Amino acid sequence: MSDPEARYDELLELAYACVLERSAWSDLLGRVSEACGRQRGILMMWDAQQPYAQIALFHQNEAAAAEAYSRHFYELDPTGPAMEHRDQGVWYHDYLELGPERMSRSPYYQEFKRPYGMRGVSCLKLQHDANHSAYLSLLTNQDARDPQPDQQRMLDRITPHLVRASQMANMVEGLKLQLQTRQLLQEQHATPLWLVNGEGRVLFCNTAAEQRLGEPGFPLWQRNDRLSLSLPGLELLALIRQACGRAGPARPGWVRLPGVEPAQLLVTPVRAEARFNLIHQQPLALVTLLDARPRAELLTELFLFTPAECRLAELIVRSQNPEECARRLGVSINTVRSQLRALFAKTGTQKQAEFVGLISRISR
Repeated sequence: MSDPEARYDELLELAYACVLERSAWSDLLGRVSEACGRQRGILMMWDAQQPYAQIALFHQNEAAAAEAYSRHFYELDPTGPAMEHRDQGVWYHDYLELGPERMSRSPYYQEFKRPYGMRGVSCLKLQHDANHSAYLSLLTNQDARDPQPDQQRMLDRITPHLVRASQMANMVEGLKLQLQTRQLLQEQHATPLWLVNGEGRVLFCNTAAEQRLGEPGFPLWQRNDRLSLSLPGLELLALIRQACGRAGPARPGWVRLPGVEPAQLLVTPVRAEARFNLIHQQPLALVTLLDARPRAELLTELFLFTPAECRLAELIVRSQNPEECARRLGVSINTVRSQLRALFAKTGTQKQAEFVGLISRISR
């Protein structure tokens, strides 16, 4: 397509198609890269539980390069620090801000980018809040010419629409998440469940939860839409705020309710997680009343564990070390460590002992 206006209209239409259709982002990466004089496109996500941005989607990028970046080279990447305080919608171009001389001396460019056939990068912050960010990176190959002025003008012209489409997709995904959450909590689970925000305000609860609140002498009660605990010395709001990340990283907590059956109250973080994560929402907490029956299946579903992560979690709870887990599962130690980091992030735990304690309590 040689007509610049026709190409711009195509990009514009495709950008706003991404609002309602996640799969359109893959096509958009390819079309924007081509129209703006780049050869590769990457969509990256960062959240507060991860040390670096994760690759969510890529166009014409080698899987081996993505793995090498995640394993080691993210620590050398100068793009992260450059993007940290950059405004949303403002491009970072390494060839302008670092310059050819610094790039030629950089181990990141010489040991990572050059061997994988990459030369320069342009990076755009699409979304940002305290817990999540989304970035679009366009890369130039070693053997490609520099982007031409007309291609750069096309990039500048389409940029505000890329940002706006990302924000609109975020709003749609947030609405979908609310609907899915409501449907989940309103299913006929025997376990009482309350979904609350950082101030203890109840957003949703299931039928079992409503029934327990109506029982005489039950220590949980709801006033002005806020969930409270009437037992002295037991502070539910502090656990909720901890799970919502109000004072540091979001972490689960639990409290024993003396004289009550069931006697275990679990408060876990609910993070805006999805395979393609452009969701922007306030941190939430799930308050669960556990009884003596196994609840691992339900709560594992809420943590969004994959089948492989479920198998690893079972071994970790049985006091298997990562090396033994790798041998039992028939995978590499790097795979186990990567999955273990994902388990920590999804459960809001920081250490293996904390994770084991949480899962052990859930599985009782």
